[in-house]
This record gives sequence, C-alpha cells and structure tokens, in this order.
Amino acid sequence: MASPWISSSRRLPECARRISRPRSSGPQFDGEPVGITFDTNFIIDLLRSDRLAVAKAKEIEARGDTRFLTAPVLYEITAGLLFARSRSEAAAFRAFASRLTVLPFDESSSVKAAEIRAELMRLGRSKGHLDTMIAGIVIQGGHTLVTRDRDLTDISQAVGLTVEGY
Repeated sequence: MASPWISSSRRLPECARRISRPRSSGPQFDGEPVGITFDTNFIIDLLRSDRLAVAKAKEIEARGDTRFLTAPVLYEITAGLLFARSRSEAAAFRAFASRLTVLPFDESSSVKAAEIRAELMRLGRSKGHLDTMIAGIVIQGGHTLVTRDRDLTDISQAVGLTVEGY
C-alpha cells in the first residue's frame, strides 16, 4: 500500500509547484521584514485552489520573497489531514511543505510568544496558544505572515505582527 505522504492524484496549483526550497533560513532580521511565512488558512486555501490564495501566491512568487512555514502550522495542518484521512490533500501538502523551510518553536520564539500572550492578556484580548506561538515565531524571525485569520490580524494590531491578507 502506498504511503499517503508520497503518492497523490491531487495536483498542486502551478504557483505552489514552482516554489523552491531556500538554501538557508534567509537573511537575519534587522528591523525590516525578511521573508514571508504562510499561515494555516493560506496553505489550505492554496491547496484547494482558492482564487484569492492563488493570486497571492503568484504575487509573492513575482516579488521573489523567501518563504517559510512554522512548526505549529505544520502540526496544525498535518493533524487535520491525519484526522480527515485525506490522502490526496496530505500528499499535496507534503509536496508543498517540502519546498519551504520550517521555522522551529525554539527558545527565542517561545519567549517572544510568552511576551505576546502576556500583552494580549493585559489588553483583555487573549488568543489561542497556536496563534500566539505562530506570531512569536514570525515576529522573532522578522517575517511577514500571510493570513486571513481574524485572531492573527487582531494580534498584529496589538503587538506589531506584520500581516498580509489575501
């Protein structure tokens, strides 16, 4: 029996197939955003050929931005696909994710996420742990997050997370 992570009849949109894996984690953060990090909803929409997500992917590709995926997003999508037992989407996602550098939830990003969570709690705008972890990784790396998640947009307004919608 073929592994659901290897074989698939589902094809990635052309803009997702052309994404190439960067050689390193990209330039170091010096105050300006240095890369694009994809949120869960963007990846799911892209894999399902949502026209707005495909248009955003083409825009990002044309700009030549370095592209990333966070470990919490990898976890979130993989868990959903394993639960749904969607072999075609799982294979398409693995093919897509293999072209991106996965940013870990390491010590510095966990401290940044804790700072974000504490500030949100002070403001009475607490959000879920995964969204806070994603924000911590993205801010710590100096990246821009592509999302249309309302909670992450709210986090961006509260703590300076740079977000691009689609």
